[in-house]
Amino acid sequence: MNHAHHPLTAQADPALWRLANRRLLTKLLSEFAYEGLIEPLETAAGQFRARAGKVHYGWHGRINAWGMPVIAADTVYRDVDGRQEPAWDPLQALADLAPDLPTPALTLAQYASEMQQTLLADLQLLAARRGLTAADLLALPADRLNSLLDGHPKAIPSKGRVGWGLAEHHAYGTESARPFALHWLAVSRELAPLFLADGLSEQQLLAASCDGVEQARLLARLAEHGASRASHWLLPVHPWQWQTHIAGQFAGLLAGGELIHLGEFGDRYVPQPSLRTLSNHDRPDALHLKLPLTVLNTSSYRGLPGKYLAVGPALSRWLSDTVAGDATLAEGRGLVLEEPAGGHVPHPFYSALPGAPYHLNELLGAVWRTSPESLLDDGEQALMFAVLQQCDDQGRPLAAELIRRSGLAPEAWLTRLFDRCVVPLYHLQCRYGLGFIAHGQNLTLILDRAVPVGVALKDFQGDLFLADIAMAEHASLPDAVKTTLPTMPPHYLIHNLWTALFGSVFRFMASVLDDADVIAEPVFYRLLAERLRAYQAAHPELAERYALFDPFTADMPRLSLNRARFVAGYGDSAERPIHALGPTLPNPLAAHDARPVQGLHP
Repeated sequence: MNHAHHPLTAQADPALWRLANRRLLTKLLSEFAYEGLIEPLETAAGQFRARAGKVHYGWHGRINAWGMPVIAADTVYRDVDGRQEPAWDPLQALADLAPDLPTPALTLAQYASEMQQTLLADLQLLAARRGLTAADLLALPADRLNSLLDGHPKAIPSKGRVGWGLAEHHAYGTESARPFALHWLAVSRELAPLFLADGLSEQQLLAASCDGVEQARLLARLAEHGASRASHWLLPVHPWQWQTHIAGQFAGLLAGGELIHLGEFGDRYVPQPSLRTLSNHDRPDALHLKLPLTVLNTSSYRGLPGKYLAVGPALSRWLSDTVAGDATLAEGRGLVLEEPAGGHVPHPFYSALPGAPYHLNELLGAVWRTSPESLLDDGEQALMFAVLQQCDDQGRPLAAELIRRSGLAPEAWLTRLFDRCVVPLYHLQCRYGLGFIAHGQNLTLILDRAVPVGVALKDFQGDLFLADIAMAEHASLPDAVKTTLPTMPPHYLIHNLWTALFGSVFRFMASVLDDADVIAEPVFYRLLAERLRAYQAAHPELAERYALFDPFTADMPRLSLNRARFVAGYGDSAERPIHALGPTLPNPLAAHDARPVQGLHP
């Protein structure tokens, strides 16, 4: 069945409009309660009520292990002076809550504008996904499945895309999955360098995006401008970024010939959920591209900070060699989606201006990244971890369908998942002092006939941290990488594991599996705790580090993405905004801190 869809129009389908709004309202109430912005009270078994200014909202549901309401969407009501009516409008709820939220009206209005943009994209998503079951979704090619995922689970305006309209959503939005060609610039080698991994040539990079015919066309265009591969290197540019920012902001360099606009060439690409990461539509196993998009989406502008691009090839090669040479990681099929090339073109004015807005220093550049499709064995499938928290529109979790297909009992399947995907991340912390912000888009699950067999890591610009303690394992890390990687105390690396993987994936995955009667939420976290303890028991030589990297503390931080936006507002800043912390919460693992003696799952 062909599930391609038509461009969005301003005339929304009334049923889909109400559905998109009801889903966003449920998410708002749930996440605001989790962040401590509202305080629901249980008035009777399974019935909750929360004050919102002068009115109240109520619903049926439960509170999960994270203190987050799990809400039955069709039970939400709005109570005004004792008069109850079904509620479906998230903007009405935001207006009701406005007096109690820690933000001025200016920020709240812009937040509401992002919510409207999100609803626009969600309409397209719901239309594209209409009628597809969990089994149907999992049968789709990886890029098409990725385009149909709900998106960021914590940000209420998860598809804010400030500055985009109908045309941009359709042409470049994830939900559209519409292939597009890239613009290419020639960059003078005197202006900025291109950084390559050892053994990689610029010709190989070009061949990953252009077949022989397109290469010949592009190089002929370069020659027409009196330039060559010796004087310039070739940089792909997102078409929206070219038209909206590069053509104007870099007009001086274009006039001087330091930059040469060559036009559109090569393979077509489709956006992943992050918008700026692109998969090769014509050749799925070819290198992915990560290109700057100066559009405000979720928490920040989606540019590329240049300071990481120079060390990206060396860092990812070191990480790949480290993973391959480590028995625990290699046995668990740990993979690294290497970033073998990267380049950044600084703006001549903004880069020399201390305190300039960060997004104006992240306008132009590229990262080339290994495609997970190129690393798969026969019968294997690569899925974003975000798939694990996704349900189809009938409420069936995709994780439940994977478990059914595997033929394993839920406990056995989850044990495989934790051993092959969580244990490697914890091992990287304890053995190497490396901490990833491992959210649902940064981790890729490798499955063999629906059974978890490995994990692939990606995204090393600002989402990888080094423990700020002396560790012998850091000796082999290249000096330039060591001085560039951000550092933090060990307990903050555990925070990243909690707030990214556990708080951004498992918080939702465990709840939907519980609701689907696949496995009870307490059993989910008991299994996770057991597998981490089993790892510790199997590696007694790291005992001193377990006290530093302790995932079993009684309390843990509560990352508050929406609260952070309310505090930071929408003004320009020299640095990317940081997430806010809400009230601490009881660690779901602490209640199941078993100390089993069995080893890791085979």
